[in-house]
Amino acid sequence: MMLSKDNIYPLYIQIERKIIDEIHKGTYMDGSRIPSESELCEEYGVSRVTIRRSLQDLVDNGYLVRKQGKGTFVNGGKIKRSLITADGYTEYIESIGEKPERKIVLKKVAPCPSLIAKRLSIPEGSDILRLGRIMYVNGAPLGYEVSSYPVKSFENLESGIDDRTSIHELLSKKYGIVLKRNYKILNVLLADETIAGHLGCNISDPVYQVDKTEFNQYDEPVYHSWLYYDVNRVSFIIEG
Repeated sequence: MMLSKDNIYPLYIQIERKIIDEIHKGTYMDGSRIPSESELCEEYGVSRVTIRRSLQDLVDNGYLVRKQGKGTFVNGGKIKRSLITADGYTEYIESIGEKPERKIVLKKVAPCPSLIAKRLSIPEGSDILRLGRIMYVNGAPLGYEVSSYPVKSFENLESGIDDRTSIHELLSKKYGIVLKRNYKILNVLLADETIAGHLGCNISDPVYQVDKTEFNQYDEPVYHSWLYYDVNRVSFIIEG
């Protein structure tokens, strides 16, 4: 299989994309063993160093898993998230029997932009807490979330947030908020440098963007989030 040295992406990324494409086409089925390093070197006409870098990236990003003494295998397919339910990251991770793992990459008070002000029914320019976090599953990035919380409604919210915090649990215990429903818009865009860095994908790769507003028990908007997911790792389901 020929690669292009004129491609804007280096050879190891081209190989990663071809292997991902083979997974999606069913050439490499969920749980199946992929060809050995030497076989892949011959197939793509590249060095073992290049193949090893490609495979390691695919392992790090959750596409493949290594089994000692057995080889490298396709790691069980895409993660499925519901577009309907109001559950957050913590609830989802615990529902599949995993331990939540988060990393805060942004936490600051800033003026509210017009679109988010409209979503939250607050004045444009009023103070919001902007919180950016990377969410993980099995050690690989699942999603990148940038949330906005009105400072006026949630005094000292930032002081209670660290990498271990479930926001939904904090809102319930500290502020008496019960999240009843959400409004979501699903978009697809191309990853910029920041999103690609947080998701472990490539710049200009397609990613899902979920524009989400959560509402409380009184049907009032509570917070807004932009959520980003690698389309190669996550599928969305709609339950009737």
